[in-house]
Amino acid sequence: MSGSATPEKALGTSAVAIGGGHGTARSLLALREVCEHVTAVVTVADDGGSSGRLRRDLGVSPPGDLRMALTALAGDSDLRDLVSYRFRRGELAGHSLGNLVLIALQDLNGQDLVAGLDRLAMLLDVSGRVLPCTTTPITLHAQTADGAVTGQVAVAATPRLQRVWLDPADPVTPPDVLAAIATADLIVLGPGSLYTSLLPNLLVPGVVDAINQAAGRVILVSNLREQPGETEGMALVDHLDALQDHVGDLRIDVLAAHEGAAPSGGGIPLVVDHRAVATRVEQLRLVDLLDGDDGHDPELLATLFRDLLSG
Repeated sequence: MSGSATPEKALGTSAVAIGGGHGTARSLLALREVCEHVTAVVTVADDGGSSGRLRRDLGVSPPGDLRMALTALAGDSDLRDLVSYRFRRGELAGHSLGNLVLIALQDLNGQDLVAGLDRLAMLLDVSGRVLPCTTTPITLHAQTADGAVTGQVAVAATPRLQRVWLDPADPVTPPDVLAAIATADLIVLGPGSLYTSLLPNLLVPGVVDAINQAAGRVILVSNLREQPGETEGMALVDHLDALQDHVGDLRIDVLAAHEGAAPSGGGIPLVVDHRAVATRVEQLRLVDLLDGDDGHDPELLATLFRDLLSG
């Protein structure tokens, strides 16, 4: 993060970021500069890449998004780089070392995924926690006008989704997830894939109720662009309507949407109909969220989060 001076963290504050993948990692990079304690609640529905292979071969929860959240919060940069290392040759090609380490730590802790995550967090000098949204193996399903789609990778590549759901529909929610949400000063949803990162967390029983009853403020950080496949042709208001259709009256105190230069990395910028969006949330904030190239800027997000905590 750039800047001549780094503002101090707000003493005694805590935050929860809910999602998965690169978007939530950007929020975590920002929150670690703002809050003393950060908890990431991460989807475990992935079935692609290294995570998918390990899930199929070993019957474990997919570790990729969990590992990415840990490295975003890591204080030890050398270990962060090591854990992020990805093999390029042989039978391990495509695997992240961190994925393998997390599975090993889970095994060393009696197959307790949360204990394995806490152990790796300690090794990485993380001042917070990374938790799975559920410890139950789950599969993401979707319905379209053309039929059903199974698996996160397939869902992500499919346009015009009508509904998504988890199998089983009642996976176990770790008590620590609900406790972290209940006591957080700030709850951050996104940014990230609507149907494959955000909703797989919110569909886990108890998560939305915990958000709605929490004392802290709830902010949804919108995406910068349409996602080819799952959200192509959808404006921001359509994202809000999809959330409403799937989880009912999800409380959103603040919706932060990008206003500024369009991302340079391709893709259609997400349309923000100010008037329509404002009727669906308590407060709409239009701010520059772009890092100057292609993604959400952690420094700009940190400024936004700091302002919400101080207000």
